[in-house]
Amino acid sequence: MTCSGGIRRTISSSSSSTQVDSQIIMHTVVPLPECPHLVEIRELPAEGINALACCSECHSNEEQWVNCSRYIAGHAVFHQMRTGHSMALSLTDLSVWCYPCESYVHHELLIPAKSAAHQSKFGVSMPEQGRSAS
Repeated sequence: MTCSGGIRRTISSSSSSTQVDSQIIMHTVVPLPECPHLVEIRELPAEGINALACCSECHSNEEQWVNCSRYIAGHAVFHQMRTGHSMALSLTDLSVWCYPCESYVHHELLIPAKSAAHQSKFGVSMPEQGRSAS
């Protein structure tokens, strides 16, 4: 998994022109394989997961978790503070964030929720992970 860490801009001027050199700096994110908060995971709701839902607070459809991300209006963080839910599933990239551990987490217990979100978002089952193609 890769995410953008920021944009570095280099501006150099000469007497007749201005040159802008923009680079996106990337870094690798390695999710934790274990987390003490995995014990809090519950069964999926009977109605499933609607990966196309908008934020219930501000109705944004960008950077969706349970609500919008900290990069939009931060309602997912407020949801965590109100409910005490430790983990959140990104409906954008299907990653899972653990708030107390301050880290992404990937574990087999998270696969049912990720699969349900993938099915809702793309209309097809999530490809099996961990198996080599034959």
